[in-house]
Amino acid sequence: MAENDPGPLDDEADASEARAPRRGRARPVLAVAALIPLAAAVGAVSVSPPPETTAVTRAETRSQPGPSTLRCPGPLQIPEGLFTGGADDELALTPPSDSIGLNSVALETDSSLLFGTVSGSETQQQADGSARAPSLTTVDGDGSTLEDATAASTLGVGVQTLGEIEQTPSVQAAAAEGSRPVADAVQSSVTTSGDFRSLALSRCEEPTTDASFLGVSTARGDSSVLVLHNPTQRPATASVQIWTEDGPAPMEGRSQVTVAPGGEERVLLESVAGGHDAIGVHASVLGAPLSMHVQTTQRDGLTPGGAEILSPLPSAAVEQVLPGLEVTGGTPTVVLANPRGADTTASIEVTGPDGPVADAAEDVDVPAGAVVPVPLPSLADGAYSVSVRSQDPVLAVARTAATGQDLPGDTVAAPVDFALVSPAPALSTSGLLALPPEGAVGALTLAATEDASVTVVPIGADGTAGTPVEVDLDAGTSGVVPWQELAIDSMRTRALTVVPSTPGAVHAGWMQREDDGNGGDLISSLPVPSAQLDAETLTVRLTE
Repeated sequence: MAENDPGPLDDEADASEARAPRRGRARPVLAVAALIPLAAAVGAVSVSPPPETTAVTRAETRSQPGPSTLRCPGPLQIPEGLFTGGADDELALTPPSDSIGLNSVALETDSSLLFGTVSGSETQQQADGSARAPSLTTVDGDGSTLEDATAASTLGVGVQTLGEIEQTPSVQAAAAEGSRPVADAVQSSVTTSGDFRSLALSRCEEPTTDASFLGVSTARGDSSVLVLHNPTQRPATASVQIWTEDGPAPMEGRSQVTVAPGGEERVLLESVAGGHDAIGVHASVLGAPLSMHVQTTQRDGLTPGGAEILSPLPSAAVEQVLPGLEVTGGTPTVVLANPRGADTTASIEVTGPDGPVADAAEDVDVPAGAVVPVPLPSLADGAYSVSVRSQDPVLAVARTAATGQDLPGDTVAAPVDFALVSPAPALSTSGLLALPPEGAVGALTLAATEDASVTVVPIGADGTAGTPVEVDLDAGTSGVVPWQELAIDSMRTRALTVVPSTPGAVHAGWMQREDDGNGGDLISSLPVPSAQLDAETLTVRLTE
């Protein structure tokens, strides 16, 4: 082989060098060519208008509240320990009545009685010509029906009255079309003689998660019990706090009370804070709403001192009106409680038919977490309203008593029955009050914060109405309507509506006075609740 002849390796190297430049020049051209359709696509995307948004229509409806269920406290139940203290059988305690009476009333929200007139119309008729009126069903603790018949009228009214109930009943009230009517139910516990001689009126109410009570006693011979009932299928836990004249009571591990589904728990208040003439108690609930009430009984040695079954008070407020404080020779007392953590002050004013009376308390100190009784001496016999104004929200009740005839024997004094008057709401449109099953015996007290006229419409046991009673009130005065003026054809009234001319200008309360059969009075009080004419509706939307 010649020296200058290239070998096979040199030939391959030359061939590789010859091919390399051609591949290097082709890659940029191909890259540019590949970008052309991509740029065109990007340009097409950038200049194309966005698609229109399609509106999605979902199903929507409005739901109104259904029928209401009002649970009653039931008969007075005395702690068993109270019956074991007497060595002499003749001095042993006699139990109170073991039954209650119940009166329930419900009105259609467009009933003319809620607007102060008595007029039926075609709107109150069913298609078959029968009266369009609410239905009332009373059941016992296990859900068995006690009564489902309702006396109805063409005025859109339903009334149901029962007696001798030994269970703890509930009242189910439904409007003609199945929605919620304006309803009220009141139970009456009457013991005319013996150690627990008393009249106790109580409102049947829906369960709640927050309740306060005030003015009950745990002094020697007295007993007060907080009753917690769980009507639901879920457990609940109540946080309980007692207030005394000395401030919050030490609960000593008894502040948490668990109530099983369908169960009931009782807290004996004197076992936690005994020896107090007036206490308050508050229960806050987690888990499920509870039906709560306080029952209290009093005795002075061997002398009966009365009993009450109390419904929860309205929330603490800076302005409250308590109508219907009746005085018959004794000294009534206003009881204040401060549920807050800071001290406050309050002023008390008492008004009668001619305006404020002399007995007024200014700048009453109410320490944090404390109960303060304020006596109102020198009030002449009559019916009054009490106004409480405070720097910070407080709770308030007014206590009064009626003394009966002397009992036989040298060791027993005249028996006493007491009543606790609760704050009454300002009537925004009208108020509906169910009276005890015995019918109206007592008086309605109307307290005006502004000049106003009031129309009171009595309702009979058959759902018919009597002649409306008109009352004119000046601001800062109280008017009284005795039961005789509300009678229908000489029959006792079973319910009434209260309609003010000026919304929010009038508060109303009822004081019932029953004869004990021995010339003495038994008393109990109820505030008139404000009627809710516009049912709260709920909007329901179907979502994906």
